[in-house]
Amino acid sequence: MEAYDKHDVVRKKLQSNINSLKLRVVFVFKVCMMTFAITYLVITDTTSYPRGVLPKARSSPTVTTMTTPQPESNTKPGIGPAATKITSTKYNVVTNPEFSNYRLITPAECITKGSFIHVVIEARSESQQLVPSGGDFWFATMSTNDPHQASTAGRVIDHENGTYSVYFYAAWSGTATINITLVHPNKAVEFMHDIFTETGPKIFWSATYKNMTTLSQLKKTNKFDTSCWITRSNDTNRFCEYPSANGLGNYTFVCIPPKDRKCRSLDIIAVNASKTDAMTRKAATGYEDYFQSKYFNQRLTIGPQTIVIKDSSYRKPTSNKDEHNLKLPPSWSHRSHGYWFNYTWTSLLYTDNNWTNSSDMKECLRNKHMLLLGDSTSRQWAQSIGTLLDLRQKAHRQEFPNFFFEDDYKELNFSVSFRFHPQTVTTTRIPFKLFIYFADILDSIVTHECANLIIELSPWAHLAQWTWDSLTQRFIKLREAVSRFRQRCPNVPIIIKGSHLREHLTTFARWGRSDYLLYQVGILMEQIFHRSGIWFLNVWDMNLSFPSRANVHMPNIVVQEELKLAIAHICGQLRHGYQS
Repeated sequence: MEAYDKHDVVRKKLQSNINSLKLRVVFVFKVCMMTFAITYLVITDTTSYPRGVLPKARSSPTVTTMTTPQPESNTKPGIGPAATKITSTKYNVVTNPEFSNYRLITPAECITKGSFIHVVIEARSESQQLVPSGGDFWFATMSTNDPHQASTAGRVIDHENGTYSVYFYAAWSGTATINITLVHPNKAVEFMHDIFTETGPKIFWSATYKNMTTLSQLKKTNKFDTSCWITRSNDTNRFCEYPSANGLGNYTFVCIPPKDRKCRSLDIIAVNASKTDAMTRKAATGYEDYFQSKYFNQRLTIGPQTIVIKDSSYRKPTSNKDEHNLKLPPSWSHRSHGYWFNYTWTSLLYTDNNWTNSSDMKECLRNKHMLLLGDSTSRQWAQSIGTLLDLRQKAHRQEFPNFFFEDDYKELNFSVSFRFHPQTVTTTRIPFKLFIYFADILDSIVTHECANLIIELSPWAHLAQWTWDSLTQRFIKLREAVSRFRQRCPNVPIIIKGSHLREHLTTFARWGRSDYLLYQVGILMEQIFHRSGIWFLNVWDMNLSFPSRANVHMPNIVVQEELKLAIAHICGQLRHGYQS
């Protein structure tokens, strides 16, 4: 009887433990499901928005902005949406990164490989009070330092009440480091939005009218004759005018008339760095404090620095049908663009992975001519594609070093041409006649040249200091040229590569070449060229999350991963036929 009692006690105690464990499992399951349901309600938006135009308080797929360009309802056929800017709220309380914090919303038990991780940022002021408005510009990344070198960029949503939601995609398991960085507080964004993008001109070039066109003569020329800038066409009286309705719209490149020389003898231009810097600094009068180290690019320290991602059954998405199984956020604007793993980028936006090895890419590009029209980031493509394809021999021809050149790879009968856009912000002395607007280049291509042509456009890195209106004019005129080109060459693949962040070596570069402005340039490009027969390649997250310092010229690993995405799209189009 006594033995029975002992066994009965053990049995009852065991049953009690089992019941307790069941209750804990049910509780964790309910918490996870409740968190997922709340997250779903927050991010689900059934309202239909044009691609690139996001609803208020959900303003950017990577980082919060208050200046997402919005299309006007009365758009003209053939031109596309006319980009305008939302008038921002005046911010009376400034976000201070020292007192701002973030917290993990997703329960630790629910953080598994293949899931989304929800973090909330609280922007706080100097007095440690919650900022009553939004408008800050944030970077959010998650990474691991183990041998896999995995990393990704988070999705940030501005709720316009001082709080921001961040969504990370957990593509790997193990310990991960969270990095939430305040790039610009709301007052700095207010200045760039309301003042800097409306103030001009801010870029000035020096020009010489001497008849010197050879490299040896250019190197000997130390003296310039006059100053030049870009202004509205109706403000050009008393100046030498160099208009291009096709390239600049209703803006004109003008120079102060030189003494004893005719306007048509303009020969060499180079940016006037000192005058450009002075005008850029002058534009920020009264706002300089918001770009000092106290506010600029400051990582938040109040919040979980690391998290643990549990392993689970996982496979990366290969089509849109996989999205439900992986519990991806239903709204396009909140989806991660991809992640780095073993120094290889896996895209969650572009899923054509049928062209990943060198031999397939070679066969796809055989007998093709690739025309790259852009800035120095496009030049990196031209200089890296031979290495990517393992092409050893090339014939190099150049009109001017680093700005206008062509490489021929005879083993594939494949060639790459690169041309820099006009009005470059460089102190290099360049003959003015060599600059041709991209719209004019597209118009000059005749029908019989279309058969084996591939085109990439990427004019962004030198444009952050332009006024918003002049930049919009330039992009709209390029879109019109694309439309004319499509009538002659409907099957030519055209890619436009978006912007990415860069280095800021001086204080004034923090607003003159701000990542905020560069991000806005990328949004503007994507919006204006939407439904124009151009494929927009978004590389912002890829560059932001790569484990190295930001630079306008990113490491070759990043450049080649960009090229792989571009070639995958090009080859898919060439195999299956062009689709606008």
